[in-house]
Amino acid sequence: MVYPDRVYSCHSTVTRCRAFANKGSNHGTSPEPRQRCRLSPTVNAGQDRFESVTFSLYVNGFAFSTLDGREASVSLSPFSLIRNCRFQSGECSRLKSFKVSLQEPDPCCYFAVRSTEEREAEEERSEWVLGLSHTILLIIDSLLPMAELSCDPVPGVPKTSRRLLAGYLIHRDDADNVSVVYCELQAPVGPRASLVIYENELCNGSIMEIPIFETSVCCDVVGINCSCFVVEGHHFASQSSSERKLWLRALSNLKVKLQNKAPEPTQQELLHFRSAIRENIQTLEATQEPRISRNPLLRLLEKPPKAFHGRDRIQQTISNGDHDLPEATADDEVGQKSGDVANGQPASRNRPVSL
Repeated sequence: MVYPDRVYSCHSTVTRCRAFANKGSNHGTSPEPRQRCRLSPTVNAGQDRFESVTFSLYVNGFAFSTLDGREASVSLSPFSLIRNCRFQSGECSRLKSFKVSLQEPDPCCYFAVRSTEEREAEEERSEWVLGLSHTILLIIDSLLPMAELSCDPVPGVPKTSRRLLAGYLIHRDDADNVSVVYCELQAPVGPRASLVIYENELCNGSIMEIPIFETSVCCDVVGINCSCFVVEGHHFASQSSSERKLWLRALSNLKVKLQNKAPEPTQQELLHFRSAIRENIQTLEATQEPRISRNPLLRLLEKPPKAFHGRDRIQQTISNGDHDLPEATADDEVGQKSGDVANGQPASRNRPVSL
């Protein structure tokens, strides 16, 4: 049995190093926390309640405290999502709101900017959501190895002979853990293509294989600066949204060939496909920003959770998947009876955002 050698906990300690910049600055630290208005996760249906909080953004999470001294600290993960949202009525509708989704059973925490000038509130909200989304990308950057995307087979490893695209991705194992794995998209054989997951770029042993059929679900996840996508219920995070686009484009092209019942590609056709993909890789690398973090911003687990990597769990994941996908809306609307808000629970390890 082959296991990933890099499995990280999503419930890491928030590193108290400021990551938010003041207005007019793209980088640096924020000397003082800044005030925000937060919608309580324990809102009663039909009655809005707000709390003014002191909010601080750090390199791998955020913390906030209320005026009466209650505090919460939230570690972000590669699969956390940031979205603008809009409440349909009541006091909430007059604020510029956004939500942080942790993709857990109690996933959302709502914040809002209070200002007398709508334009100023809009700019301030944009500042915060960009800061949060960049923090998530920083976490992703810290976990992924310094390795380039590849479209060429590994010499001496026959199982990679049908490779079209390969590279390191982060896999969401469950609500608590993520793994850094090496993924390889392979050309179709018969009615299916494959996304093969290895421990590393040597491809000595595969962890699992996700079959890709003409009806397979391959889609992006909606969020600001989000680099996450889903393949047959498996959630992945790439280094950037541009890299995600390349993976999804390659997957889409494979599905089109499967839908059209195209014959298996010859070696000459594979060379042609790789040439086109290589051009896209080179274009992507030319626009990539320098890597920032050298040390993982999540806690490395000493022992991988075998429950996920066992064959029974793998087959269950492939068969059932996780179809709780975000709706593709640019600006989410939230009613007064939204379950994300009204069903708040006391803080715990799996629900760290409730007060």
